[in-house]
Amino acid sequence: MNQQSNPSRITEIRPKVVFQAVENRFQDQNSEFTVNIPSSAIGGLTLLESAILTSFVKLITPTAIFEFGTYMGATTLLFARNSPTSTSVVTIDIDPDTTVTQNDISEADYLSDGDANDEHLKDIFATNGAIYIDRAEAELKQKIIRIHQDSTSIDPQQQKFMKRFQLIFIDGGHDFNTVKSDTENALKMAADDGIIVWHDFRSQIHDDVTRFLDGFATEHEIIHVQNTMLAFMLLGKYKEILI
Repeated sequence: MNQQSNPSRITEIRPKVVFQAVENRFQDQNSEFTVNIPSSAIGGLTLLESAILTSFVKLITPTAIFEFGTYMGATTLLFARNSPTSTSVVTIDIDPDTTVTQNDISEADYLSDGDANDEHLKDIFATNGAIYIDRAEAELKQKIIRIHQDSTSIDPQQQKFMKRFQLIFIDGGHDFNTVKSDTENALKMAADDGIIVWHDFRSQIHDDVTRFLDGFATEHEIIHVQNTMLAFMLLGKYKEILI
């Protein structure tokens, strides 16, 4: 793997390392994916980030995917549309119908302060709900299981999530305690062979994600894809897929 380590012990790789892994696996065919035009609303993925996540789906063909943070459902739909027909996508977020909004947050605040940004995202979520899922085709909706619950309150064992998911995406609450809780649950829920991905690493406003992962990386091998806010951890046999 063509890589270098930064002082935080998190390994840096170029996006092409992920794309080359897909090319190596599917040498006799074109590798394609489908994505919505990125939303103009704050909080979505870039096209490059969408391509990286879809590449992970192509590489491991997961039977089950879990997403912390549904938001408007664009990433949920990305997973559903680009995974095998039999794959289930479970996504968790608070209930938009019961979310208390703070519509007086200024643009200057939500573009510079992480807590204000999260509150602004809640406002968007409360107003729109998971609109990408709501307007998707019926066959894609059937693949998606939506849970309306605070992610920090889930019990993986009680909900039969232990070691169930080959791909887990953490992009819910961005405060340190929520990222920590979601990560701890993800480790319980991840299959022996799997990938855990975090969004907002090195975000200019959600610095708790970076702070958590810098500490987490002292005991776990974490990889950051350059020019994205994606960091990930490979488990089991997938530790070798980028070599």
